[in-house]
Amino acid sequence: MKSIIRRASLWLAVLVVALATFASVVAFAGPRTGGSFSGRPGFRSGGGYSAPGYSGGGYRSPYSGGYGYGGGSHFFFLPGFGGYGYGMGGMGLFGSLAAILVVGLVVSAVARAVRASRNAGGSTYGGYDGGEVTAMPGRAYLYRLQLALGRSARGIQDRLADFASRGDTETEAGLAALLQQTAVELLREKDAIRYLGIDARGPMSFTNAETAMNGMALAERGRFQVERVRSAGGRVARSDAPAEEGKEALELVVVTVLAATRTPLEAFGAPIASADNLPALLSELGGVSPDAILGIEVVWTPADPNDSMTETDVMTTYPDLRSV
Repeated sequence: MKSIIRRASLWLAVLVVALATFASVVAFAGPRTGGSFSGRPGFRSGGGYSAPGYSGGGYRSPYSGGYGYGGGSHFFFLPGFGGYGYGMGGMGLFGSLAAILVVGLVVSAVARAVRASRNAGGSTYGGYDGGEVTAMPGRAYLYRLQLALGRSARGIQDRLADFASRGDTETEAGLAALLQQTAVELLREKDAIRYLGIDARGPMSFTNAETAMNGMALAERGRFQVERVRSAGGRVARSDAPAEEGKEALELVVVTVLAATRTPLEAFGAPIASADNLPALLSELGGVSPDAILGIEVVWTPADPNDSMTETDVMTTYPDLRSV
């Protein structure tokens, strides 16, 4: 009986510690506010390319929670497998050898196709093949740049909110201007950058690129509870929710830039060893021309000056970011 009581006491202590840990995590659950602006006119116009799957007022392919575009898994279903009786219990040894031969032929054909695609100048990641950048007509490239800036760059919150209020989100020219302005502001604050993360995807179809971009944007906007300002499609919405002061001092501001283009960006193909490599990347990102842009999304958090974002928040909420 005493052993049972001791075990129960031990489990109770573990439960109390777990609840205390969970409470501390919730207490540092990240900022409450954020802001964003976006536009997708390039996907609608097509820019001379076809955009299969776009239906005018909506998106044909709903977001399914995954970002695995540009690659994917391919399953080959061969007759005789999956319950058709081949193998030792079906046609005996001859059937097994025949099945192995068929599998070998399929694998060989796939390998030849992959080699032919590479030799023809195709790309398997981000439009890069052996260091060379190749554009594929009718295909899209998706890029994400995410930066966490120190408190010395807190003024960028107001400047991005101003871009959202005044910027043109309905045309490719307007989006190119907004992307350039955002890149310039980040360049000005390059000494305040503490964490960064980059992601390059493509080439992919317009439909897949837009679906992936929408999913990534929703994931970033879902990290905070109150969207203080939102600009999209020529409309600006503001939230009048009362400001709530953060439990900790503001240490960092996270800015996420998503850009979908018709041409690949070379700077995203090289790894970023330090913040010294960022100027070249930001310069190329801000230099995307209107005729090459499909859509952008810029998200920042926190938005309120008294909201908080700590190093703990960044490490728990943005695990893909790394220190620079």
